[in-house]
Amino acid sequence: MKRVCSLLVFAGLAALMCVAQSSTPSAPSAQGASAVGHGAFPVKLTKALDSSKLKDGDAVEAQTVGSFKLPDGTLVPKGSRLTGHVIAAKAKSKGDSESQLTIAFETLNPVNGKPLAVKGTVQAVFPPAEEQAPNMAGKASGAAGGGDAEGPVGLITDSKTGSNMSSSAKPEPATDPKSVGVQGIRDLELGSDGKLFSGGKHVKLDNGVRLIVRVDIMG
Repeated sequence: MKRVCSLLVFAGLAALMCVAQSSTPSAPSAQGASAVGHGAFPVKLTKALDSSKLKDGDAVEAQTVGSFKLPDGTLVPKGSRLTGHVIAAKAKSKGDSESQLTIAFETLNPVNGKPLAVKGTVQAVFPPAEEQAPNMAGKASGAAGGGDAEGPVGLITDSKTGSNMSSSAKPEPATDPKSVGVQGIRDLELGSDGKLFSGGKHVKLDNGVRLIVRVDIMG
């Protein structure tokens, strides 16, 4: 009889614990945010990156080279900051076949706007734009290297409706959100996962190097 009573008490306590657990709200997951928009836009590095001098976690910063709109209509002006960090950096050493550099972007900081969480990877790489010569002042900068041209650039698509929020004008390659791979930089390759690698001693991206960054805007 005592054994039966003990079993009944134990079963009752177990039932109460189950009710308590089901009524307690679970903590939100940091990974649980869903993408509200996705696409690509051009940026330029504000500081040189060298895989032989970098380590995992080092900060990376770039600036947008044109303006574009988010799916909700928010304007991201030219010169807005895109920040992230180094995921992996390796210089070529004895026995290695290549040097590597992988970076990821997490925050888009629109000028005079609220920071936005993003998941961004490198989609394309171009050399720095040539500085405009004094006698070229006032002329259009739409030729190759003119990534700082005014006007909407980039492609941010609403993840729900699929509507295209970009300009209909066809941009030059360094500002074209459809550009992929490495163009105009020798001995540098880009994997589909955003990893940069080179057969040289290190992967180096000079200050001003232009990137097309593929992003998910997180809600």
